[in-house]
Amino acid sequence: MTLKHQLVADHLAAGYGEKTILNDINIDIKPSQITSIIGANACGKSTLLRTMSRLLSPSNGQVLLDGKSIHSMPTRQLAQTLGLLPQSPIAPEGITVSDLVSRGRHPHHGFLSRWRKEDDEAITKALETTKTTELLDREIDELSGGQRQRVWIAMALAQETDILLLDEPTTFLDVAHQIEVLDLLVDLNQTRGTTIVLVLHDLNLAARYSDQLIAIRQGQVFANGTPNEVVTEDMIHAVFDLQSQVITDPISGSPMVLPIGRHNRIKHT
Repeated sequence: MTLKHQLVADHLAAGYGEKTILNDINIDIKPSQITSIIGANACGKSTLLRTMSRLLSPSNGQVLLDGKSIHSMPTRQLAQTLGLLPQSPIAPEGITVSDLVSRGRHPHHGFLSRWRKEDDEAITKALETTKTTELLDREIDELSGGQRQRVWIAMALAQETDILLLDEPTTFLDVAHQIEVLDLLVDLNQTRGTTIVLVLHDLNLAARYSDQLIAIRQGQVFANGTPNEVVTEDMIHAVFDLQSQVITDPISGSPMVLPIGRHNRIKHT
């Protein structure tokens, strides 16, 4: 089982240039649970994930891993504990699936260290889990969007970190593959105790697959808690400016959002 590392955002503010996107964010990510960050477009979800993974420096506050600022930690040490799959990762031109997934093992190697049996096992398991083994010798540029996304997820899994951050991991995937990816994240969480934080656009999948939800509105935390605590009609209206009805998901028992559009109301004859 994984160690229960504690990841905390403490009065976090961040942005790009002079534009502030996040303001006074306080989040305590629960160890060994799945947390989904939800919110409208451009509300700061990806910025939050980038800041919590050290891709972006905060303008105020700090991100703490086990009580220590992640910006004071050696890069290799941080990468052995915390992994990130960004929203639009870019692969070097001509790189094969095998080479890309192998890069997930780099944080576990020092200078001149030798490749180990554990590395091969981690890569094989990651490829099998994401059903990308048959793509091993293909170049990334040759793959479809869905195949490419699964390969990037395989690289993140091969890193075998105790905390895994994923920014919209179901992008480009059809419904069947979305469910497969979320199921494998649950498997990873349940078998290794991996703490998983992901950005999801699908509210119903977020509610179904998460232990904790964090709703972001205009760069601040609007709601934080279990799906039943967070997913309410008032929250949907405040965060997404959308009228809805929230019912119980007949499959999972989690809250289910039924959006109400201008043309969706029942017509009486």
